[in-house]
Amino acid sequence: MPKHRLFLFLLLLAGCAGGGDDYARPGTWAPSGVNDANLRAMLANPADATQGQAARTERAVPATLAIRRLERDNRRPLLNTNASRVGISAVPPPSAPPEAGHAP
Repeated sequence: MPKHRLFLFLLLLAGCAGGGDDYARPGTWAPSGVNDANLRAMLANPADATQGQAARTERAVPATLAIRRLERDNRRPLLNTNASRVGISAVPPPSAPPEAGHAP
C-alpha cells in the first residue's frame, strides 16, 4: 500500500476512534427534563399525565363507524359537488379498438 493511502487510512481511523457518547463529553448539551416539567406544570389535573380525559362533546361512535366502513371496504360514494349541470354530458363507454388493416 502506498504511503499516502496508508496515511489517509490511519487519519480516517483516528477520526473514528473517539467513540463514546457525544453528549457525555464535557461542555456539550445534556437533556435535563425541563420540557417534561413544563408540560406537567401546565396540567390542570396531574393524573392527566398518565391518562387523559375524554372530550365533553365526545363523538367517538360516529368516528368509529366511518373507520369500520373503511376497513370493510364499504365506503359511501362521494357526493356530486358540481354546482351546475350545464355542459355535463354522459361519457360513452370506450369502443373496441379498430381491427388491423381497417380505417376508422
